[in-house]
Amino acid sequence: MIDDKLDYRLLKVKDGKPFFAIINIEVTLSDSKNEIIEEYIGEGWTRQGNIESIPAKGYESWKKAVIKGLEFVFSKTNQKWTVKVKKVEGRIAIDTNPTIVGYATILAFCKQTDFELDYELNNQIEKFAFDSWQNKNYEKIPNFINLEYEV
Repeated sequence: MIDDKLDYRLLKVKDGKPFFAIINIEVTLSDSKNEIIEEYIGEGWTRQGNIESIPAKGYESWKKAVIKGLEFVFSKTNQKWTVKVKKVEGRIAIDTNPTIVGYATILAFCKQTDFELDYELNNQIEKFAFDSWQNKNYEKIPNFINLEYEV
């Protein structure tokens, strides 16, 4: 069951380019280790113009980006977390790419836990995300720790 109140929506237009993703995660403190539990139940692409939701199989670049976003925030806190990823939605190649998904995941985690990134680091991450439509970076997996792309 998905609690829609946990939806985090990133919707922004910057320099004429759209950035969109909806992330639904459940975050709880853990006693022992960081854990990511993926529970995707979306349908994927259904028809042109519709929002796509990650299904159990497929959308691997988006799934990897969610993991990269969570690994980034895990590296910035001393606490341990369990994160259940329930839903990730967007529109491939129009408004959403892996970096946007990862960035929205970071923001969703921060909002749900009241965790705040350093102001300068937040600006660097935002710029990295908003530059993701350039140089075919929209095809690559983001590494938010190093602010680089992986193929």
